[in-house]
Amino acid sequence: VKHFWEVVGAYSTDEKRALLAFATGCDRAPVGGLGKLKLILQKSGPDSMALPHSHTCFNLLAMPAYTSRGKMRDRLGIAIHNAKGFGLQ
Repeated sequence: VKHFWEVVGAYSTDEKRALLAFATGCDRAPVGGLGKLKLILQKSGPDSMALPHSHTCFNLLAMPAYTSRGKMRDRLGIAIHNAKGFGLQ
């Protein structure tokens, strides 16, 4: 979890919006602000090269227990920049 917040903290505004869209299905903050968002981070197995995945209905982001910040940054970046979602805007 520590690596996750360090990686996200270094993201640009556009990358943060892409992460929000990947995890929740919407790139905008909910009514009432981000403090009202209940984002769930879940471990989806041991360290691997697998990409993170999300369950947008539950605001759940699942990812392997990456052992390095660099690997997490790379794998999460690939996931959020290549996600298509439902194609709704």
